[in-house]
Amino acid sequence: MKSFFKTTAGRLLLSIIVGIGLGYAILAMPATLHDILTQVLLVTKQLTSQVILFIVPMIIIGCVAPSITSFSGNVTKVLGFTVGVAYLSSIGAASLAILTAVLVEPMITTQVSTAATTDLPEAIISLKFPTMDTMSALLLAIIIGLGVVWINGKKYADALQDFQKMVLLAVERIIIPILPLFVGANFALLVLSGKIANMAVFMPAFMFAIVCHLVWLALLYVIASLYSRRNGWEVVKHYGQAYITAVGTMSSAATLPVAIECMGKNKVVSPKTASFALPLFCNIHLCGAVISEIFFVITTYIMLYGHFPPVGHLAIFTVLACVIAIGSPGVPGGLNMSCAALVGTVILEGQDPATFFGIMTAVYTIVDGFGTACNVTGDGALALITDAFLERNESK
Repeated sequence: MKSFFKTTAGRLLLSIIVGIGLGYAILAMPATLHDILTQVLLVTKQLTSQVILFIVPMIIIGCVAPSITSFSGNVTKVLGFTVGVAYLSSIGAASLAILTAVLVEPMITTQVSTAATTDLPEAIISLKFPTMDTMSALLLAIIIGLGVVWINGKKYADALQDFQKMVLLAVERIIIPILPLFVGANFALLVLSGKIANMAVFMPAFMFAIVCHLVWLALLYVIASLYSRRNGWEVVKHYGQAYITAVGTMSSAATLPVAIECMGKNKVVSPKTASFALPLFCNIHLCGAVISEIFFVITTYIMLYGHFPPVGHLAIFTVLACVIAIGSPGVPGGLNMSCAALVGTVILEGQDPATFFGIMTAVYTIVDGFGTACNVTGDGALALITDAFLERNESK
C-alpha cells in the first residue's frame, strides 16, 4: 500500500481524499477562517493551473518535432502513412466512445445530484501567463521537424532530442509534483461549492470507458489481420506484460522497452519494422486516452451543467482532440493536459476551463493507466499494418 501512494495515481488519489476532507473541515470553521482558507485554495488552484497550461505547448513541440527528425528515407510518405493510421485509429476510438456515451449517458444524467451550489469568490491573486495555443504548437512542431529533415540538419535534430529530454524532465519535476496540489485544491473547492455530491457520476464512466478500450482493441486487431493477411493474435497474445506495465506506469514511453520485448516474441512483424514503429506510435497513437478523454469530458459536463453537451461541439472537439493526440507525449495525463485549452474553446464556448479542467485532471489521471494500456496494446496492431504497408511498397 505504501508503494502505491508513491506512484502518481496514488498521490492523486490521496490528494482527492485530503482535498475532500479539507473542504468539509473548512465548512465547519468560523466565517473568517473559512474565507482565508478558501482564498488559499483559490490561489493554489489558479497558480498551479497556469504553470501546467504554460508548459503544455512545450510538451507538444518537444515530442512531435524530434519524432519526425528520426525518420530516414522517404520521410513524407512514411510519416503520412503512420500519422494517418494513428489518426484514423483515434477517430474510430473517439467515435465509439461518443456512440456509447449517447446510449448510456441518459441513465447517468438522472443520477446527478441537484443539491444547491454556492458561488465561490474570485481569487485575490490572479496571474495569467502568456502562452501558445495547442494547435499552433502542433503545427509549429511539424514544420520544425520537416524543416530539419529537409535540410538534413543533424545538429538541429540533436538539439531537438535534447529539448525533448528537457521537456520530459519538466513534466517529471514540475507538472507531476504540483498535480496533487492542483487536484486537491479543486476537490476542496468542489466541496465548498456543494458540487462534490455529483462526483458519483464518474464511476459508470470508468466502467464504460474500459469496455470501450477492450472493444476497440478487438476491432483494431481484426482490421490489422485483414489488412496484413496475417494472424493478429500472434501479436496481441504476447502483450499481457506490456498491458500490465502500462497500467502501472501510465506512460507509453516508460512502457516502450517492455512493449518492444513483447513484440520481439511474435513471428509476423519484422524486427526492423517493430524497432521503427513502436517508438513512433508510443508518441502519436493514443486511442485509449482519446476514449477516456471523450467519456470524462461528457460526464464532467453533465456533472457541472446537468445535461449532455451539444453533439456538434463534441464532433468538433473529437476531430481536433484526435489531432492533438498525435502530438501528445507518452507521459501521465499528456492528452488531457494538451486538450485543456481545447475544452475551454470548443466545449465551454470560450469560458474559463479551470474548474472543468481540474475535475478532468483528477479523474483522468487516476485511470490513465488503463487508457495507456489500450494505447500500448493497440500499437502492436498498427505495427502489423505498417509492416504490411512497407513490405508491399518494397515489393513494388
